[in-house]
Amino acid sequence: MERKELCIISDSDIPSGSGGINGEGYTYGQLRHQPIIAEILQRITHPIARQMAEDCNERNRKDGFTMYKVDGEYCFEGLRVGPKVKIPSKEELLALLGNQPINAASIRNITYTLIREELARLYGTSVQEAADIIGNQLDCAPHEDISGYIFMVPNWAHKWFRHNGYVSRMLK
Repeated sequence: MERKELCIISDSDIPSGSGGINGEGYTYGQLRHQPIIAEILQRITHPIARQMAEDCNERNRKDGFTMYKVDGEYCFEGLRVGPKVKIPSKEELLALLGNQPINAASIRNITYTLIREELARLYGTSVQEAADIIGNQLDCAPHEDISGYIFMVPNWAHKWFRHNGYVSRMLK
């Protein structure tokens, strides 16, 4: 049975640290209602990236996202930007890895490729352009969520909410 726990975080907290996130100084309350900040929106040139960012912000504008944990791990679904893709079970992952070494890099190579390929397929872009959209245009990170899906989340959240994700579970 899954255990779900609401995370109580003050709206006045300012996410910071973790490699220089949120240098602009937005409060958590502001970020809950606009996860993709204005400074990032201004520099997005790709129309698909802009639409995904605006969709995320629109979804959170009124009530803001709520962070919670499922079985002790943060669930980032409320911060999802763009599509989501089912991630492989341990057995499926081992089959996909074949003779490759089983480590964090090889696992992420598979899961990150899944989200990049889906983004490229959905929007008629190359896989390389999809990678650029995720990291450079949107300032997002691919996140393998406790829900069993990989999707993009804003870097500030991915780094601030420290978590052991899919890779850790697959390496056990």
